[in-house]
Amino acid sequence: MNHAKILMEAFSAVPFNQLLGISFFTESDEIILRFKMQDNLIGNFIQGILHGGVISSVLDMAGGAAALLAFIKKHDGLPLENLEAELSKASTIHLNIDYLRPGKGEEFIAKSSVLRTGNKITVTRMELFNEEDTMIASASGIYFI
Repeated sequence: MNHAKILMEAFSAVPFNQLLGISFFTESDEIILRFKMQDNLIGNFIQGILHGGVISSVLDMAGGAAALLAFIKKHDGLPLENLEAELSKASTIHLNIDYLRPGKGEEFIAKSSVLRTGNKITVTRMELFNEEDTMIASASGIYFI
C-alpha cells in the first residue's frame, strides 16, 4: 500500500488546502507542504507579509499530515474503509507556534515530522521557511488519531 499516495489524495480533496494552493510532498517520514504567496494571504498589507493565521493553519496541516502518515504506516494491513473511518476522527489537541520572523517571501515551505506516536496521540514538530531558507516560524503539535 502506498501510504503517501493515500494521504495525498485525501489532503488534496480538502477545499481549504486548495484555497491556499498547497502542494503536498513526502521525503522519507517527513511531510513537506509548499505554497506561493498570494495577495489574499497577506496579513500586513503595508509590508506585504503572510498572515499569521495562514502560518498557523499551514503548520497545523503539516503536523496533522505527519501524524496521519504515521498512523497509516502503523496500521498497514487495515482495510481502506476501516482506515478511512479511523482517520476521519483525527483532530488537533494542542498547537504551539513560535513566530520567528515576518512572513516575507514568494514561496513558503512547511516541513513536519513525528517526534512520538502512541496508540491514540501523536506529537509532531513543524517549521516554515521561505524560498531563501529563512525560518519564519516553528511549531509543535499534538494530534488525536
